[in-house]
Amino acid sequence: MDPLSIAMAVVGLLAAAGKVGELLEVLSGMRNAPQTVKDILAEVLHTEVALRSIQRLLKRLDYSNQRRGLIQIDELRVTLADAMLVFSSFEVFLTSLPLGKAWTMASWPKYSKPIKEHMAKIQRYKLSLTLMLTILQW
Repeated sequence: MDPLSIAMAVVGLLAAAGKVGELLEVLSGMRNAPQTVKDILAEVLHTEVALRSIQRLLKRLDYSNQRRGLIQIDELRVTLADAMLVFSSFEVFLTSLPLGKAWTMASWPKYSKPIKEHMAKIQRYKLSLTLMLTILQW
């Protein structure tokens, strides 16, 4: 995969993270929203920061540089593709929540486990992206 394709994957992932962030902002603004929702919103926002940093770095990265060899383009591509799947899955989950008048404080426990599971996945990809960014900037 060439650097342009990687850059486009980052743009797509930023869009997916933005959509998930918007949905989480709605949830976190609800009365009695658990701290978990606010925590995962923070994780999504931090992931967006890492993605924007990668995006900026890709624009100015010297591809003949030795640091580039420390991370194979395919590794970055796979990480970005997997992260996209996680964000897409989370977006589907969030849009399926029965929000509205039927949503009560008793509704939160039912969705707590899937929200935490998605948060753990997002944290893993954020960590991978941050490590790759650190290596590329090193």
